[in-house]
Amino acid sequence: MKIKKFTAPTLKEATELMKAELGDEVLILGTRVITKQSAVGSVKEFEISVGIDDAKNKNKTDSSADNSSFESALQKEANKYSNDILEFIPKASITKKTKEEDEELSKEKLNAAVDALLNKEISKSIVKSIISQVKSSQSLVNDKNLNSYLISGIESMISTTHFEINKKGKQKKVAVVGPTGVGKTTCIAKLAAISKILHNLNVGIISIDTYRLGAIDQLRIFSDISNIDMLVAYQPEDMPKLLKQFKDKDIVFIDTAGRSQKNKDELEKTKEFFDQIKIDDIYLVLSSASSTKTLFEVADNFKILNYNAFIFSKIDEAVVHGNLLNVMMEYNIPVIYLTNGQVIPDDIISADPEFIANLIFSGKI
Repeated sequence: MKIKKFTAPTLKEATELMKAELGDEVLILGTRVITKQSAVGSVKEFEISVGIDDAKNKNKTDSSADNSSFESALQKEANKYSNDILEFIPKASITKKTKEEDEELSKEKLNAAVDALLNKEISKSIVKSIISQVKSSQSLVNDKNLNSYLISGIESMISTTHFEINKKGKQKKVAVVGPTGVGKTTCIAKLAAISKILHNLNVGIISIDTYRLGAIDQLRIFSDISNIDMLVAYQPEDMPKLLKQFKDKDIVFIDTAGRSQKNKDELEKTKEFFDQIKIDDIYLVLSSASSTKTLFEVADNFKILNYNAFIFSKIDEAVVHGNLLNVMMEYNIPVIYLTNGQVIPDDIISADPEFIANLIFSGKI
């Protein structure tokens, strides 16, 4: 017997490479996730190890009809086990276990996985999709790597984006919006500090939060300490004038007043400020400690401001994080940052699908 390995960026691609060369009837020895170094950093890939028996490989065409008949009978059997989320009957055993033993163990483990995902408050429909992904590779999954496949399934559903700016290009304007108490002003301070310290940008801040008592003072203290210029817009028509004063800035952050998602008139007032200028990016801050229902309501009603990325704040305060996946899947908006405290500028994390997937699955930061 010879051993051959197939490697690809996704498990599906690795499986397709294997089947294209060897067909369906192969002895799979194992699968694993490997990390390779490239010019752009570490890259995750899936590796499948298979055993090749030359005699059997020559006869694979003759056995394909029998295998097809078995698969057809197996599918009929699977229909008897359908339930609301899980329809799982393993394919032909690739170990020395009997089919009955393999089926019982796999069904037990996957049912436990369904319960675990639901307990993380991941929505039922998303759990179905995750389990469906596992089922599509069920011949490769075992007790030891099941969690890795579940995490990979979650990761594949997460869309992220990154902060980018060309210092020699045109000025970039970024606004941060969200309900009261989610940490918008703290986010602004963190982003401004990171832009100045790490990216060496000339930063300016415009605040239109003239409603909350002490909001201007809070941001002004930060701007004085960090030596970042700050201006205040009291009326929408102030915005173009203030931007002229900031014409030398590489990036301008716009801090907004906290608005209840239920008060559409207040959201309209914020939009009046935005309409006076062209804003490049608008980040909606959502509290990770909020319920899925609340996050949906906020995301729905703040659409009037045309946000294009999420910041999930207070991930350290949330009991579970399945609600984050629910809102990402529902609105198909990428995540750019997560925050896990109030320390400036430390407690902010650039969004990474693998990190978020592990956070959702394990609850650990």
